Amino acid sequence: MRANFNLMKDLAQIVHTNAEAKIKEIKNLMAHFKSNAKCVEKQKLWHLQFNENPQELRGFKYEAGNLMMGPGSSGAPVSFDIEKNAREIDRKIQGKMFTQTELKTWGIFYGDKDAQVGNQFKSTMEECLKTCGYANNPPNMVQVKPGMQA
Repeated sequence: MRANFNLMKDLAQIVHTNAEAKIKEIKNLMAHFKSNAKCVEKQKLWHLQFNENPQELRGFKYEAGNLMMGPGSSGAPVSFDIEKNAREIDRKIQGKMFTQTELKTWGIFYGDKDAQVGNQFKSTMEECLKTCGYANNPPNMVQVKPGMQA
């Protein structure tokens, strides 16, 4: 899906709209609910009624601030504005954290028929830890058998 540029462009136009566009879409949806015979029938059956105008709320928006990560290629800590980078934050945080405790002792418990799932999870975790520069020892792999007690 991500490889399809046109699909991603179309999806971004739908998902990343401004507030006015979203309100217009909601009003359009409510108009359809009011005019569609099946929707009107179900509303009567379920005792539902939709307001044509969305409820207006008042509130405050606090600035998210900056996120401080660990050292980048220059050796200096990487910092970025959360608000400005909201759409790509998943990529921005794929690096070493500012401070992180080494994962020395950890384990993966899996059922007697799930050795493949346990090993796949181990492989995925090792890849993620490597991507984030997270120091770790290999996990203890523990197969849990029926009737086994801790």
